Amino acid sequence: MSNPSLSGTTSSAQSTTQPAAAEPGPDWPVAKKLWGIAWEFHWAGLGTLFSILAVRSFLILAQVRTRQGFGRKPFFVAINSLLFTLGTTRALFLFLDPYSSAENGIEIPPWISMLVFGITYPCLTSSFCLIHLAFLEVVKIQLGSKRLQDVRFLGGVITAHFALVITAETSAALRPKLTPLLIICQSFFILWGFVLSTSFIYSGLKVIRYDNRVQKQLMSIELGEGASRRGMEKSNKGISKVAKVTLATSVLGFVCCGMQIYSVFGVYGLYSKAVNPSPWPWWVYQTCFRLVEFFMACTIAYSVTQSAD
Repeated sequence: MSNPSLSGTTSSAQSTTQPAAAEPGPDWPVAKKLWGIAWEFHWAGLGTLFSILAVRSFLILAQVRTRQGFGRKPFFVAINSLLFTLGTTRALFLFLDPYSSAENGIEIPPWISMLVFGITYPCLTSSFCLIHLAFLEVVKIQLGSKRLQDVRFLGGVITAHFALVITAETSAALRPKLTPLLIICQSFFILWGFVLSTSFIYSGLKVIRYDNRVQKQLMSIELGEGASRRGMEKSNKGISKVAKVTLATSVLGFVCCGMQIYSVFGVYGLYSKAVNPSPWPWWVYQTCFRLVEFFMACTIAYSVTQSAD
């Protein structure tokens, strides 16, 4: 997926005579001195946020047996397992050896570092895909394409995404000449993320419009049926609330796709001959991307919890 050390505007002042790596980063001694406390905020602060996400998902999984209804279904378990993996891998990546910077005196082999970094993306899209499927199951909505509601088809896409990431990240780390595989990996993420975000916006808006119609119909019900009416209102408001939150998730999904496109065509190594990215643009890009990942994961976590209640 998006190279952890490459994304950012490249500096023309950097030497281009050094051997290119699959994932070149900034000139670390110079960059760390320039960033100051901002660097600690990035790796330690964001690492803490992803740790909280992982712990929350783990605690929810530990309580699965005490839950009822959707809270015990495979979708609920799978989504929280993916969020747990996402939070754990991001936290490990940021705490142990962030962007192969040897920040804490630990040097992780490049293929492990890249794999831990890249595996987050299929976790993110897969949890997004499954919460959408669960959402459609709850609200009983049919999309134009039945494949987006076919568990086997979606399972195949999810498996293919994980296999692609594992193959591309490992191969590019071991043999930098295979870096173009990362372009294929990013392209898959962009395409799949765009499809999921678009379909989620469609279904979310459809639910909100339906809820508005139901609310108008409820207003005409006789007061003698107030108890039933209040129950329907509560149920519809809950579904509508989840729909609105998932719309926010879709917007964040589009932002992720946009940032990946920026990485591919603006600063990706295949199109740039510079060895080291410029420090501040790199920091801003990576920080913004990590925050988008975190907030997208949070909206998914909120949606699946609400669906389970």
